[in-house]
Amino acid sequence: MKNSILLFKSTQPSTLESVRILRQSLSKILDHLDIKADIKQYCLLCCSEWCTNIIQHSTPASNEISVSLRKSKNKWLLVIQDSGGPWNPLVQQPAFNINKNILKGGGYGLHIINTLADKTYYQSLPTHNIFTIVWERDTHRIKPHILLVEDQKSQRELFHSYIKEIFTVSLVSNGKQALAFLKTETVDLIISDIQMPEMNGIELRQQLEKIKSFSIPFIFLSQSEDETVLNNAVNLGIDDYLKKPIQKEQLLNSIHRVLARFNQVFHAISQQVNQKITHTLLPQINLNSKHWQLAFQQRNTGRGGGDFVLSTRNNGVTQLLIADVMGHDESAKFFSYAYAGYIRGLMQNTNITKPAKLLTKLSDNAYRDQLLSQTMLTGCCLSFLNSNTITLSCAGHPYPIHIHHKKLCPIKVEGTLPGLLPHTEYESSSITFKKNERLVLVTDGLFESGNTITERETLERAIKKHLIMTANLPLNVALEKIMQVFDSLAGTPPNDDALLLIIEKK
Repeated sequence: MKNSILLFKSTQPSTLESVRILRQSLSKILDHLDIKADIKQYCLLCCSEWCTNIIQHSTPASNEISVSLRKSKNKWLLVIQDSGGPWNPLVQQPAFNINKNILKGGGYGLHIINTLADKTYYQSLPTHNIFTIVWERDTHRIKPHILLVEDQKSQRELFHSYIKEIFTVSLVSNGKQALAFLKTETVDLIISDIQMPEMNGIELRQQLEKIKSFSIPFIFLSQSEDETVLNNAVNLGIDDYLKKPIQKEQLLNSIHRVLARFNQVFHAISQQVNQKITHTLLPQINLNSKHWQLAFQQRNTGRGGGDFVLSTRNNGVTQLLIADVMGHDESAKFFSYAYAGYIRGLMQNTNITKPAKLLTKLSDNAYRDQLLSQTMLTGCCLSFLNSNTITLSCAGHPYPIHIHHKKLCPIKVEGTLPGLLPHTEYESSSITFKKNERLVLVTDGLFESGNTITERETLERAIKKHLIMTANLPLNVALEKIMQVFDSLAGTPPNDDALLLIIEKK
């Protein structure tokens, strides 16, 4: 669990009802993470299996079960802790009934877990046991998702072979299957044959047009010479029409052209809205101090989510909160505006000066609020207690970094993402700074904007190296040099929003 970020943690009594609550809370956060659908289901199933078997078979019995979810640069970690008798699943064989193909009670669900997990680790300590289940993170840039609708198997496989290396492709054989698929899945483009049994391409498009929110670009394929068919397709407002037989280059050019045009129009409309309200996410920092100075820069992808910084002063204490709203689509940008406005109001209209208490208040309200509970954010809150002391609390956020003696020391303060549980308590840590020592706060995009694990590790090493190299430079100069390194390695725009804030003790 070294160098991993806590996203979720909940401790419950050892009852079967608690397993349901833990699974429900875990599912809520998994829905908002950039995680493959199959890994999500594996995670939920492994959680249920292991917790249920602890409750039913642990000797002596466990009084409580704690479930946490963490992420590192390249892994998802499900950590389950219990206070029952030790039982190492890595050295014991599960009881397996071959004839009935089910696990007996003594199997503890191990066959299922070992099949679904990439790795597992078990540790028994004097007071508790820890079982860690690990999956690799897919850190490559997300490919556009295409739904290919074609009834002829040979044609379906041919077109799939044309595009599968560049795009994520789902295959169905008629319009009815496509409609059923789209009820639960989202795609960036539909490529559909026209002549198909049960529901043809024209009928599919007509059914989708009845959905007011439908805005997916559409390419028709056909070998028909009938002008009526072509006119019907054109009248439906499709984006392109390709006549069979179709060559690979022809299909790829059409896809790239349609997606580019759709994105241009979509972003133009979004930009009109963003320009009117983007000021909501601009950093709002008011730090007039003779003891501290700070500087920050941020980069954004131009769409989705959002990083922001807010500050307020209550009862002589200045508070600062840095937040990262999850999501990469345009709806996530809206939730960023909503969260920023809400948190600003919360900070300005409460007398809370302790970061842990503010995060608890934020989490409780987000849990109850129907709008805010639709998305997730990470956060780090700090209070300037006096001339040399800062108190910090984090919620699913990267560790703050203390720079002193030319070393980077992570401040390992962590907590569950806000809004997952009805009442979440947060820990805090107080750090005393000497003259010219620095505190670094980041959002995860600063280190995770590479396309691959190697690129991310290179980016993180380079930024950390320059944090040390620039420690003796004026704050704004140091910040500029560090962000130049980020821009050169992450590209413009980066894959994820990124924010770097540095505080220095004068």
